[in-house]
Amino acid sequence: MTSTQIMTQLIKWPKDTDYRKNADAASVRAGFPGVIGMLDGSYIPIPGPSFFRDSYICRKGFPAMHLQGVCDGSLKFIDVYCAYPGSAHDSRVYRNSLLCQYLEDNPLPEMYHLLGDSAYALSKSLLVPFRDNGHLTAIEKTFNNAHSSTRVDIERCFGLLKGKFRKLKYLDMKNVREMPEVIITCCVLHNFILTQESFDESDIDTEDIDAVETEAQSERDPQELKSVSEKRMEIAHLLV
Repeated sequence: MTSTQIMTQLIKWPKDTDYRKNADAASVRAGFPGVIGMLDGSYIPIPGPSFFRDSYICRKGFPAMHLQGVCDGSLKFIDVYCAYPGSAHDSRVYRNSLLCQYLEDNPLPEMYHLLGDSAYALSKSLLVPFRDNGHLTAIEKTFNNAHSSTRVDIERCFGLLKGKFRKLKYLDMKNVREMPEVIITCCVLHNFILTQESFDESDIDTEDIDAVETEAQSERDPQELKSVSEKRMEIAHLLV
């Protein structure tokens, strides 16, 4: 079996028949319905190349590779993508990822979605929090709290990954072209370990959990955005 085959066996997008199982598992913490996965980006610190160095400097001020991940309620990755330097915004990485293209070509059923923080734009397949302008209603605040309590699993997933593979705390490599393969391999091994054994909360490295990036501006068609906004509000009312 090739490394690619192993990866696709251990990190794979859920089948339509698995959506309900994922959603049931994700709803346990805060009752948020229809969640098949949680999306976020994380920085993998690197020495930084001498060429185009500025493009690798992330918003935290150090050179890094950007790792995008989607996990389920068991903290297993169901999708990973590592191709951009640290300066790339989460929303840009997502828009240019194979996952985004796949979801545009194969929209999730209406009752299912991913959760992402406010760094991403609201879409049919990706629900983000209500923008906090200082005037959120009680219903919107309840939605945001349930959203955050559910979405935190992707931060815990990254923390568990870096807790198990300390090399990702500082990937001391010179060849940036080889870095994505090493990072993705660690994600594959992360899933393999979780199929073999349980983990303890002390295994989760919370030292460098990423703060939310600047809010993304939606580029969706106004009519589509209205439809998605209505879906978000319907879920908000269900959570009250």
